[in-house]
Parts: sequence; structure tokens; C-alpha cells
Amino acid sequence: MSQLAAFIGENYRPEINGGRLDKNHESKFTLDYSLNLATDELEVNTLVFGPKKDKVLLSLEYAMEVTDKILVFYYEDIHKRWSYVQTNTDCYFLYKKNEREQYKIKPHCLYVRGCQIDADDKYWFIIGEFYNFVDTWDGKVVCSPEAQSNNESKLYQLNHSLRDSSKDKESISLGKSYVIKGQKLFKPFKKNQSYIVKSLSSIRSIVVDEKEFNNWNQSNLNNLPVLFQEKIDGNDLRVHVVNGNVYGKISSEKHQVDYRYDKQFWCLKEFNDFSAELQKFCIDVTAYEGNPLIGIDFIKNEDKYVVLEANPSPGWSAYHECNGIENDAFISDLLMELKNV
Repeated sequence: MSQLAAFIGENYRPEINGGRLDKNHESKFTLDYSLNLATDELEVNTLVFGPKKDKVLLSLEYAMEVTDKILVFYYEDIHKRWSYVQTNTDCYFLYKKNEREQYKIKPHCLYVRGCQIDADDKYWFIIGEFYNFVDTWDGKVVCSPEAQSNNESKLYQLNHSLRDSSKDKESISLGKSYVIKGQKLFKPFKKNQSYIVKSLSSIRSIVVDEKEFNNWNQSNLNNLPVLFQEKIDGNDLRVHVVNGNVYGKISSEKHQVDYRYDKQFWCLKEFNDFSAELQKFCIDVTAYEGNPLIGIDFIKNEDKYVVLEANPSPGWSAYHECNGIENDAFISDLLMELKNV
């Protein structure tokens, strides 16, 4: 089947490390559906779901204590080591702990990480059906699939949660954004204004300005829509909201447009200078989306903040140190969020 060529080429759409399934993984223990589970129930605070190599899950496992009552379920083990059951009267999970122990689990909370799966992969339907199950779960869900799907489009964010949360906030504005589909629409851009380009969807793209994209094949703009935003001078600021608190990391310098792929990324500094208005904006976004864990990207220019986008399931592991001994304060708040349900 032929595919339309995208304006943003494959070289600028990197794979997220750990974002795909580990097809070499084999489940250590397999569920026994013949067991009577009426009395074999296990109480846990939170079940966490994601691909085995997800760095967020790796960091979370370092930080967790047994007393936290948090279990991590890998997508690679679905319907093997763990599964879910939905009847007319009940919803619960099954879990094979070891060769002798198998449990029925009714967690208080679910924390769902995303996973990149190709449409022709058998797991496309398997994980999709699991997400449908999660969307019907009556309990608390952190980073629910429904919220992630609603926010896959950055344009949707800019026109809903970010726009509404920024109302009446003088220090916060939205990045001026343009959706372009068609080579002719590319021409009228202001000649004295610099722009960045990024993917409209949840597929990650390396953000570049016209120094790069002016050399791309502009005829491909006729195929798929692309998001352009006016380039703003200032420092990149990432804010994570969890457990009602805000945590910031700011770039003091960078050598390329996208700070995430800059060698200075690992020199990000703590940002604690939250004004009451900035803090309220971040909290308002989480309330609007009904998601207690959000990552929000800004450009900070003096005491003004231009918000670019929000991530409904942020990959926080690159921003917050986690070794299980001296954990970042964000980690402590995340564990509080997952335990205090």
C-alpha cells in the first residue's frame, strides 16, 4: 500500500527509547485460568502499565517500596502473566506472582503509559482492547488512554485546555500557531518572523526552524497537515504537575532549536520561581483535563511565558533523578499520588 510522504521526514521523527514493545521478552509465569480465585485476592494501591523498556517504568521501579503496594504490569505480559476480566457485575485483574501464587486484584488506581505500535502488529488490537477496558474503569486513572487520545493533537490542546486555562492570566499566552496543508499556504508567512515546525500528532518530531525546513520538499505539504508556530526568544521551561504540586526544569542555553536533543539537555536547572499566576495556570490545566500528572512546555522570556503544548502522559524520567536512595522531590510526590488514593 502506498503512503503519503510527510513534510517532516523520518530523520526528524525519532523513535522514543523504550516506547516500543520488547518482542524478545518471554513471560516468566503464565496464568492458570482453572484456579479458583474466590479467596485469592490481593489489595494494591496502584497498577502501572507500560512497555518493558519504558524508562519511566524503570525509574518508578527503583523508587517503589514494597509497602507502597504498587505493581508494574508490562504490556508484553498481557494475557500471559496478567490479564483483566469484565463481567456484568464486576471488573478486576488477574496476576501470576510466581509458580505457586496467583491473585485476583482490584486496585484503587491505574497509571497508564502509552506505547507506539504499528497498525499491522497483533498487539494493536490487544492493547486497544485493554485501553477500552481502562476507559470503563470506575476507579481513579492517572494518564488515562481517553485523555491521551483527546490530546494527541497539539492543535486540540491549544484550542481547549491551554486556551481556557490561560484566560485572564496576563503573564501567559499561547504560541501563535498555524496548521498548513498545501504548498501555496506556506508562501504568505511573515518574512521578518522566524517559525518552528512540529508534528500535529502524538508522534514525536524534532523541532526545527526555517534554517532546516526551508530545505525540505515543500510539495509534501500537499499531503498531510503540519503545525507551524512562531519562534519565540527565551528559555525552554518544562513543568510537571503531580499531586497538586509543580516542578520546573529550565534550559539556560542550547545550541539547537529543540533542547531535548541538545548536548546541554543534561545541564537543565531547577526552576522554582513560580508566580502565583503560573502555578495556577498549570494546576488549571490538570483540572481541566481531569489528569493529575501533566507535562507542560513553555518558552520563558523575562517574566512572560508562552505555552507551546501539554503532554498528558509525560516522560518525566529524563528530568527527575531516581535511584531509590536520594530521589527527586517530584518522585516522592508521584508516589504519594499513586499511594494516596
